[in-house]
Amino acid sequence: MTILDFLRDIPKFHEYSRKSKLLLLAYYLRQHKGLVEFAAKDIEHCCQGILKPPSQLKQQIALLSKGKSSPLMRGSTRSHFSLTAPGMNEVESYLSSGNKAEVVTDRFLSDAISYLKKFISQIGEENQRKFIAEAVACLGVDARRATIVMIWAAAIDHLYDHILNHRLSDFNAAIQRRRDRYAALAITNKNDFSDIRESAFIEICRSAGIISNDVRKILEEKLGIRNTCAHPSGIEVHPSKVVNFVEDLVDNVIIKYEI
Repeated sequence: MTILDFLRDIPKFHEYSRKSKLLLLAYYLRQHKGLVEFAAKDIEHCCQGILKPPSQLKQQIALLSKGKSSPLMRGSTRSHFSLTAPGMNEVESYLSSGNKAEVVTDRFLSDAISYLKKFISQIGEENQRKFIAEAVACLGVDARRATIVMIWAAAIDHLYDHILNHRLSDFNAAIQRRRDRYAALAITNKNDFSDIRESAFIEICRSAGIISNDVRKILEEKLGIRNTCAHPSGIEVHPSKVVNFVEDLVDNVIIKYEI
């Protein structure tokens, strides 16, 4: 059976979530192509010329292999995965019953929230950990934009504390090297940071050597996403994008920089 024949038997395939599409493609590779194990490149090859592969493919596959009763498990190498028995059952159940993307999305969110709660348990500061846990809990009521706005606020507030406690002289020196309206500023307490636009704050952190260029890129990308989510728009914010947002900022900012 070709991938086109397989997809024709699935009504409204385009309405399915990213997770369900990935599992369906993994199921096709196993049942119709004999690939017990697959890598991200196998999914991409399967989609070639037919449809766009699920976005953030490698991260999504890795996420679906975590936890008990996960639909995927790691194979013979770190880059190879296979469907588990629960994964096979899940795909076959919604194939046979005609469940739509909403059901699978609910399952994804349930798995993701459980995973993220374990992930953020690595945060040392108790109040911060509680705040971020509350932000993640917003996902449970499908408040995806609220989660993104709160996680961004937590990450930036964390950087403020890190600078005040460890790198204040470096930060102020970087401000004085600028040739704009910020050059006259001197940060003495957390409230002073409110005078600096977040985009400029990221630039100053990089100029001061407080963050690496890779972290700068992450922060600039996440700031763009936060700005989109903080204002009314027609942009669809998928659950996996929120999960990636939380992971990136917790792992690369909140855990990385001590306060």
